[in-house]
Amino acid sequence: MKINLNNADREKLGGLFSVFDRNMEKADQYNAILEKKTPVSQSKSPLLIQEIDPMPFLHDDYHEKVKPTAFQSKGWSLFYDHYAPNEGFVYDELSIDPHTYEETTRFGFFKSEFPFLALAQDGRTWMSVTPHEINTMKGQIDEAHGKVITFGLGLGYYAYECLKKANVTEMVVIEKDPTLIAYFKERILPFFPHVEKLRIIEEDAFHYAARMGKDHYDYAFVDLWHLPEDGLPLYLRMRSLEKKSPDTTFSYWVEPSLLSLLRRAFLILLQEEMNGSKDEDYDYAATESDALINKMHRVLKKESFASYQQIVDFVSDKSLKELGLRLA
Repeated sequence: MKINLNNADREKLGGLFSVFDRNMEKADQYNAILEKKTPVSQSKSPLLIQEIDPMPFLHDDYHEKVKPTAFQSKGWSLFYDHYAPNEGFVYDELSIDPHTYEETTRFGFFKSEFPFLALAQDGRTWMSVTPHEINTMKGQIDEAHGKVITFGLGLGYYAYECLKKANVTEMVVIEKDPTLIAYFKERILPFFPHVEKLRIIEEDAFHYAARMGKDHYDYAFVDLWHLPEDGLPLYLRMRSLEKKSPDTTFSYWVEPSLLSLLRRAFLILLQEEMNGSKDEDYDYAATESDALINKMHRVLKKESFASYQQIVDFVSDKSLKELGLRLA
């Protein structure tokens, strides 16, 4: 990258880097609480932590009506988990200030135990009917219309909610694991409404997405990852296939968090290049984050930044979505 800023713009950029440092520091602190399951209480500083009313989630339609028996087979397990009283958790999508890019983690706790259904593969939870899952799918459920497709079956929460909508005429789910499909049909599907509108296709998500344009879906929801960190490569790969389905509106689970990872990677690269890094510094990658930054360096090699405003515009969601297509 070619970076040529005047002193005033360099000072402003220093403020943006300071926000980035605070974002990373707070993220580390929240992650430490999650890892250790440290009991929390309501606070505004140093971390924003809120007591959450459990009633809207306890009365969620899926939570109340879908009551399958537990099972365990071929690495998959369906079980009932819970949050302990005062156990901290992320309850909604990351909030990002559109002007300063300060990140706010929606972090909270319940005063009493909160039970929820969970699905795991080889000990790793893929989906659970928690406040975070419910809140982060609400917008995409509201937007769904016509012929809808979702990539990733999980516990079927998204499909369940879409099937209830009168303006959803067909619901197609793409899932590649036959064991999960079989147990879903046996244990979970009997609780679902309007199953006549539902079709489950056993296939790899990317293989199907590459040829789904001929089926003319109105709306697509992609939910193939456990966390944003492992989802970013999958997100970028699916974004590259959107052009094959021009009739379809695509949406992605926790996309703001995915874009924040791209923003963080760009700011790290920007700092490195301003400090004199060279091409050979981007030949080796020890982590997925390194690999992303290395690729970003190659993609943006001819990009020029002559003002602070140009950099601020570049890290907007709209610009980062365009960068995602270049990285795919």
